[in-house]
Amino acid sequence: MHVIRLARSFEPAAPAQDTVKHMEKILVAILAAALGLACATQALAQRNFPDSARRGNLTAYAYPSMKIGEHTYHLAAGSRIVNQQNLIVMPASLQVQTAPVMYLLDISGDLSRIWLLTDDEAARIPLSK
Repeated sequence: MHVIRLARSFEPAAPAQDTVKHMEKILVAILAAALGLACATQALAQRNFPDSARRGNLTAYAYPSMKIGEHTYHLAAGSRIVNQQNLIVMPASLQVQTAPVMYLLDISGDLSRIWLLTDDEAARIPLSK
């Protein structure tokens, strides 16, 4: 007696291991390239300061005042303090006792912007006499 099989069992083919490993390698290479580009861009980026910005040394003082050099300034409403990574920080979160800075005064003589300088920036921009 002959048995006729009308239906075949269908099993989907598993993805080839070589293809998966190749895709993983490509993904790792893309991520490494993106990370390298981001780091290189950040390292090469040079901050530009306004022409009217002054160079000084900030010392710890009682908020809302800041002492830069021999002068004590009041922080203006909406003033910004930018750290070495170019991120805005709150005055209460400043963790430095002294720091080289660039700063801008507003029309009333209050501090409107303060940039904490990196060591390279401080060496590149000397204190004005």
